[in-house]
Amino acid sequence: MELLVVVSLIAILAALVLAAAGGILKKIKRDQIRAFMAEIETGLEDFKVDNAIYPMNPKTTGGTFSDATAIEGSAVLYDSLSGDTDKDGTVNDDATVYVERLDWWSNSGGTTGKAPETRRSVPSPSGTGYIIVDPLGSPMRYIAAAYGTSQDHQKEREKLKQRNPTFDLWSVAGAAGNPPDFSDESTWITNWGSN
Repeated sequence: MELLVVVSLIAILAALVLAAAGGILKKIKRDQIRAFMAEIETGLEDFKVDNAIYPMNPKTTGGTFSDATAIEGSAVLYDSLSGDTDKDGTVNDDATVYVERLDWWSNSGGTTGKAPETRRSVPSPSGTGYIIVDPLGSPMRYIAAAYGTSQDHQKEREKLKQRNPTFDLWSVAGAAGNPPDFSDESTWITNWGSN
């Protein structure tokens, strides 16, 4: 009888631990995303010190915001912050690496060709380079219009739905659903105010 009580208590405690594990792992991943975003923001500030401007999104078709525009911004981030200016997956000679984790070669497992779990860049959907991904494997999002105070600059930021005067950087943080609902901003981790 006593053995049955002990086994029951162990089973109940194990169930409680397993139930909490999912939430704990989710919090750990969200904290990893925040830390990675802080690295990117530091790299962006260093890039601005060297170039007097933040990397800008390419001109968009119609000049309006879309998730694809923000993911293209992730490719711009990779190109600008990784030191891989010719998009071949290796740092170019005399190139500046602003975010060390984006250095493809050092994160690719060397000559084995296998990338470790910490890899933060993957081939872009267009196949013309790489994009930055968060620790959950979702593409990072980045929007930066030309900086300025004129009406034209303000209109460009409004078209792109840019919230900050400098740049917007965010992760959809493993949006849920099938297909995932990327429009649910309550789950995003952002540089303009975050969960």
